[in-house]
Amino acid sequence: MLLRHWLPLCLGLAACNSPRAPENQPVESSPDARLSAPSASTPAALPALGACPLDIRPGASLGPVRIGESRSDLERHDLPVKTTSRHELTEFVEVGPLHATLCGGKVTDIWLDDLRKAPDCVRAKGEKVPLDLPRERLLARFSDCKGAPPRTGGTFEECESGGVRVGHGLGDFIQIRVGKTGTHLDDTCEMLLDDGAPTPLAAEARGKMLQKVLDLDLLAPFWHRELPGRDPLPVIRSEFTSDSPSLSIFGSRVLYLEKAEAERKKLPFFEFTSVRASKTKARIEFRFPAEGVLGHVEFTQRYGEWQLSDKSVRER
Repeated sequence: MLLRHWLPLCLGLAACNSPRAPENQPVESSPDARLSAPSASTPAALPALGACPLDIRPGASLGPVRIGESRSDLERHDLPVKTTSRHELTEFVEVGPLHATLCGGKVTDIWLDDLRKAPDCVRAKGEKVPLDLPRERLLARFSDCKGAPPRTGGTFEECESGGVRVGHGLGDFIQIRVGKTGTHLDDTCEMLLDDGAPTPLAAEARGKMLQKVLDLDLLAPFWHRELPGRDPLPVIRSEFTSDSPSLSIFGSRVLYLEKAEAERKKLPFFEFTSVRASKTKARIEFRFPAEGVLGHVEFTQRYGEWQLSDKSVRER
């Protein structure tokens, strides 16, 4: 399985910084960094001035490093700060025994390479975490743990709504990461910096999204093409379809109609009721009154491409 995007699962500074991984160790290249799985020979991280205790605070901080801090904030922790790689909005740094990702100059992700080799002062929920604690027992200290997409070198569980991520694989190691609550391991810097401000969608992108709505597998049971008035499908003309995007279903182009006309003729129309977008997120809401159906889809933009990320259809 391939590493999704550029997110590291690397434990130990030597493994992260080396341009070549040990033999038989998988390496991923990306615009941001070249990263590899951990080497068993990596020396243990040593406590640095001001590093202990290393408290895990989901969604907020790991040790002294806090989500949202700037590079100048990191310099104030009396810990050595070193940039290991940088690409556009992304910067990877070492902060004493910890690592951090900065997006647009702000910390968005903090991690401890390997609990097994960490300073003996890691704490979670006010209790010390033994360095040899089994992964299952560590996960039990956090809530709502779910598997993240697998990657070369291991897998992650995301807990506490993304505020804590626990990585493991290729040996007896445990990587601990803290991210902003509500985010995901594979979120890009552009996504993390998205403030939700409304952004117009390009006509081509909007048309492709609307077509993906009509193609939803969740809607398939409700179309009933064989019934009168459903092929071609009447679609309400609105601000979201005023340019008559080239949409089709059942192999036929949809039929755009004014809502008043569709209601007067009692046609089984489909309506896009809302289209909202920010820089990297979009949500489309729709209804199919003839079947008593309401629904929505959500998209996220990764590396310039809009991808379906969520879908929901329900009957009233």
